[in-house]
Amino acid sequence: MHDKNTIHELIREFYSYAKENMGFNKPCKVFLHDNQENAADPLGKSGYYDPQNMEIHLYTTGRHPKDVLRSCSHELMHHTQNCRGDFANMGATTEGYAQENQELRKMEEEAYKAAMYFRDFEDSLKNQGIEAHRGNQSTLPGSIPLKQHLGPAGDHYGGGKGNRSA
Repeated sequence: MHDKNTIHELIREFYSYAKENMGFNKPCKVFLHDNQENAADPLGKSGYYDPQNMEIHLYTTGRHPKDVLRSCSHELMHHTQNCRGDFANMGATTEGYAQENQELRKMEEEAYKAAMYFRDFEDSLKNQGIEAHRGNQSTLPGSIPLKQHLGPAGDHYGGGKGNRSA
C-alpha cells in the first residue's frame, strides 16, 4: 500500500497543474482523512468540498493514490466553480440534489469531467519519464519537499482559506 507521503506529493504536484489548467484564482486547503468506518461503507464518501472555507476533504483509507487524485480533481473543479461565483445562490445540496436541480446537475457533470485533468497530468508525468511516484518513493526528482501540517481535521496543505461530496 502507498503511504500518505506519496499521496501528499502527488496532490501537491497536481494542485499546481490544476490551478494552471482549471483556472481557479484563490487558494484552497486540502485535507487527507483516514476513516475506517467510511472505508467499510461501499457507498461511503470519497471526498467533499466545503465552499465556505475553501477546503477539500479526501478520504484515503484503502484507496489507490490515483483514485484519491481523481477525487481531488473532482473537488478542485468545485473549487474552480466557487471561484467563478457558480456557488452563489445555488441552494442546498441535500441528498438527491443532482437529480432534482438542473443547475447543480450541470455543476456535478463538469466536476465529473474534471477527471480528464488528472488523466492529462498523469500522462504528462509518464511522458517526461518520471517514475518516482511508484513504490514507496515520495518525491519527484527536483521537487520541493511537502510541508506536512497535522491538525484536528487531519493532514492538510494548501494556502489561504478555501460541502460537496463526490
